[in-house]
Amino acid sequence: MGMFDTLRVEQKIPGFPDIPKCEFQTKAFDNAMENYVISSNGELYREVWDYKWIDDNEIPIIKGHLKRIDDTYRREYLTDFHGDIIFYEGKRVDGKWRDYTARFTEGKLTRIWYEDKQL
Repeated sequence: MGMFDTLRVEQKIPGFPDIPKCEFQTKAFDNAMENYVISSNGELYREVWDYKWIDDNEIPIIKGHLKRIDDTYRREYLTDFHGDIIFYEGKRVDGKWRDYTARFTEGKLTRIWYEDKQL
């Protein structure tokens, strides 16, 4: 499966009766387990936090881990993004795999659609 990024959509999209309450997976970015959001007004941003290293000898090999620093949350808007983001929920719909596509032109969402693929 490999790594992926997470995408939240804060507006109605085809195939959902309301605003989706789930997180989607995407490989459209760096596949670095980062969080992206399509906002209700069609803007795309990445959610960012600062981290600090915590030494922990109980963790083999690397002997530590990163911890999110409280109150460092910020949004990095991708105002120049131009292209398609393909994303998926990770479950089947009526025996088919559903891929969603969000198209951005000069940083603004212009369209979202889905395609069902036979498995």
